[in-house]
Amino acid sequence: MSENCKNCDTEILLNFCGNCGQKKVKRIDRIYLKDEIQYTLIHTNKGFFYSIKMLLKNPGKTAREFVEGNRVNHYKPLALVFILSGIVAFLNHSLIHPETIYAAYKNIQATKSPFDMNAFYDVMMKYYSFIMLLNVPIMALFTWLFFKKWGYNYYENVIICAYYLSLLLVTTTLIVLPTQYFLSDHPMLFMTIPSILSFAISTATFFWFFIGLYNKKSPGDVILRSLLMIGVVMVSFIIICILAGIILAIVFHWKPH
Repeated sequence: MSENCKNCDTEILLNFCGNCGQKKVKRIDRIYLKDEIQYTLIHTNKGFFYSIKMLLKNPGKTAREFVEGNRVNHYKPLALVFILSGIVAFLNHSLIHPETIYAAYKNIQATKSPFDMNAFYDVMMKYYSFIMLLNVPIMALFTWLFFKKWGYNYYENVIICAYYLSLLLVTTTLIVLPTQYFLSDHPMLFMTIPSILSFAISTATFFWFFIGLYNKKSPGDVILRSLLMIGVVMVSFIIICILAGIILAIVFHWKPH
């Protein structure tokens, strides 16, 4: 039995309106709610864990296929960054307790620093998901500029960088976080080894990701462009950190001794 679409009033001959895509109306009842909840949970979990699995398997290929249209089974890339960074912040705050470690490190150093690590950490963890999201369009600008001739526009680079940062968040959770946990009783090692490990992982995953993304280019060309970009990004990051430090010093009234 046909009926008119409640959205555009076009006659619906099958299950969906051929004009606007509206589904044929079904009265909301217990079965409707059960189906909605089941679909939401299964679909979300399937997409979330499927995307993580594919990122760990072949991250560059995963990003390339998503940009080129293979999207039905994947979690939305920007949402993936947001959720994963929230998980990292929660685990870091719940398991590591860095405020205690920073205090112990400060006592070992026996120096008074104008920089309050706990205050900085609290701000970082409170807004970590938003900070990571903000990194996506900034990083995309660099990847677009350095790989511009290889085919992807800026907006596609936003998605590409969202996938890379998701990969970085997953590997950080799997490798760096456990390292921090086991070094939590050794403040000096805690302040050095995880930082070195994070740098090594971010560099290695970057090469792995973009070699897989640009699989038709030689790995040497990809690595060369990546190194040039990393150099520029590092210089830019240092400048940003200096400016951010000045701003934070003004905001929190830090006074050097």
